[in-house]
Amino acid sequence: MTSGHLSISCACVAVHEAEYSGDSERPPSVAVVEAVAAAEGVEPTELRSLSADIDLEAVDALFENDDTTGQAHVLSYTVAGWNVFVRGDGAIRVCDPTQTGEPTPTFEQACCD
Repeated sequence: MTSGHLSISCACVAVHEAEYSGDSERPPSVAVVEAVAAAEGVEPTELRSLSADIDLEAVDALFENDDTTGQAHVLSYTVAGWNVFVRGDGAIRVCDPTQTGEPTPTFEQACCD
């Protein structure tokens, strides 16, 4: 692996992709909730609370100013039955773990190009 580049592969099928921006008033945790809701085809208010699966405040703290530090993070976890990948530059991918294929890079390009 090249220094400064991070690549994560998964075998699950992506069903929804989203982004958040550090310049936005919307924190990463809200973008994740919206992405999971979109994957389920419901409104975010219709989801059961995701706080039982993940500490949403910790997600915000992890990615706070992440794209400006040069130390991008990638977080992967399972929430509400979905595999969720969040990258420090704002990319979010929600995958269905019941649909699998050949392992491929979770995100198309390295996070720190």
